[in-house]
Amino acid sequence: MRCAVYVRVSTDKEEQKDSLKYQQELFYNYIAEKGWDIYKFYIDVESGTTAKREELQKLIEDAQDKKFDIILAKELSRLARNGELSYKIKNLCENQGIHIITLDNAINTLTGNTHMFGLYAWMYEQESQNTSNRVKETLKTRAKNGLFKGSNPPYGYEVRDGKLYIRNDETPNIVRRIFKEYLEGNGRQSIARRLYNEGVPTPAQMLEKQTQEISGMIRPLDAS
Repeated sequence: MRCAVYVRVSTDKEEQKDSLKYQQELFYNYIAEKGWDIYKFYIDVESGTTAKREELQKLIEDAQDKKFDIILAKELSRLARNGELSYKIKNLCENQGIHIITLDNAINTLTGNTHMFGLYAWMYEQESQNTSNRVKETLKTRAKNGLFKGSNPPYGYEVRDGKLYIRNDETPNIVRRIFKEYLEGNGRQSIARRLYNEGVPTPAQMLEKQTQEISGMIRPLDAS
């Protein structure tokens, strides 16, 4: 049996990297116990509600070409969290003679355990929608209270007590300069090239410095 293993984690944060490593080890052990072969690991690091996940799309394409015999996932929600995508994968596998097994024992087409497929697909879709609604309401409430909704402040700003403030350093002037040069007819690439050649810190570099400031590792940038 050639196994296609699908793994999805929501972010690339350190704790999710540990989760990814744990899931891979889980699948290696399961496949070894069965005496099967690993065809490929398909790994997506992003939200699971979208059907545009690159590795999942690649898995579906390979399934259409019957490149493996089994799809393994930790649970059905890792593959899909909406009914349409769930049934698209299920119907494709049935047509190609490919089995689906989830390690939570909810789905196993090898043993005929598919009668709960519809219920799980519906349940995960509802869970996903409820989570989305909660996040939207939280962001809306923060916006109404004048609080910053994002995780990282825009270039030239810092977050204090949940609100955006203009930084007391050179970055606000850099933002003004970018707007000015753009309105004067300069292209984005030429502006970026000049800033790079002048050694102007990038947003990523500024974020790293801001994180260090918060951690007390270095003095604030505006300190003398």
